[in-house]
Amino acid sequence: MSTALIDAFVEARLPAWQSLFQALVGQRSVFEQEHGIVDLVTRQIAAAGVEVVRVPHTRAALESLPGAQPPISGVDGRASLVAHIAGAGSGPSLAFNAHLDIVPEGDTSAWTHPPFAAEIDYARGLLYGRGAMDDKAGVTIALAVLETLVHAGHRLGGDVIFQFVLEDERTGNGSLLCLASAPRPDAAVIIDGTRPDNAITGHAGQLQFGIRVHGRPASVSVSHVGVNAADRAARLVVRLADAVSLLNATRSEPWTRFPSPFQLVTQGLSACGAPLTVPEYAEAVCYMTFPPPWTLDRARQFLQADVAAFAREYQLCPSPELQFTHFAVEPVESDATSLAAVLQECARAEGYGRIDIGPSTGTSDLRHFAAAGIPCLLYGPGRGFNPHRPDEHYTLADLPRMIRVFVDLASRWCGTAEHAGRDCG
Repeated sequence: MSTALIDAFVEARLPAWQSLFQALVGQRSVFEQEHGIVDLVTRQIAAAGVEVVRVPHTRAALESLPGAQPPISGVDGRASLVAHIAGAGSGPSLAFNAHLDIVPEGDTSAWTHPPFAAEIDYARGLLYGRGAMDDKAGVTIALAVLETLVHAGHRLGGDVIFQFVLEDERTGNGSLLCLASAPRPDAAVIIDGTRPDNAITGHAGQLQFGIRVHGRPASVSVSHVGVNAADRAARLVVRLADAVSLLNATRSEPWTRFPSPFQLVTQGLSACGAPLTVPEYAEAVCYMTFPPPWTLDRARQFLQADVAAFAREYQLCPSPELQFTHFAVEPVESDATSLAAVLQECARAEGYGRIDIGPSTGTSDLRHFAAAGIPCLLYGPGRGFNPHRPDEHYTLADLPRMIRVFVDLASRWCGTAEHAGRDCG
């Protein structure tokens, strides 16, 4: 199909895809409650005439995979989805990956647009809702690319694989399962996490951990004879955050583009004690990010040393306990030079400027593709308001442009049926 015909098809289908986008945002697809959106996407793919493969999220399957992260859900009927448009076998394959899950909406009173109403501000061209940017726009774009490639009617040289995954926002286990049980692509693009002028090929390391602090009970009227576990825990997490922040003075290229690739965030802090009694126990949950050359082992050792020093300073016995049983991934970098070059061409053809390609302090399922030796980058879904906050929104003008970029990317990367595609190394 010529560029003009693709443009005409995208323009004609845009109202339907915009309605699909609203329907996707209307699904509250938080962890373990994704069944509705999985059914919706399944129907959409089937309507395009493409077979849908369900990849079940079972405990047995995940416990057999070394890269699986906790928590492993026991809820029945959960599945990621894979769709496959077969090529002629003369070019490399390409996967488009988008995630179906979202983070919770938080305090709904902080929203000026209801989080699941998918309201459109037509004057500003914005669609509001939890997941609008992260990643229902990406899902909409992937489904539109699939439909456009099917409608184009000509066979590409390489296969195009579509992965619609669960748990990107929690564990990353959806993409891990898809790679373990479905066709492995020669390269992959995750449609998530960036705007038109930015693409991501690497991530900082991530470490979530727990802390348990022991105190000594005493009446609150004579608290000085006890040890307040809540007070000590609060002091400890502030100390750790300050110590980690100081590490940013050691950051090197390409991480100097960020003010603080070393971060420590307190995500939870709680204490318990009898009535009118100094708390005997306190617990905290913290999240640390760190760039290379740091590793998980080095981050854990750093934290353990600082906790030990804190225990000596405050004469705590026993020392606070660190619990490294939460989410933990090493820094990752994907060698996606060839794929990035093709993406630059496609973005330029659409009228976007040069894409800045580099690392991110966040995390994504890119790590699974990199671990499998598959070149991968994150790009799209377009402009909008930063996710995970009230009034998340997406700029609708980017929807057709991103669809055209990714259709072009599939065509350039996979090649035509008559000619071999490019080297995917």
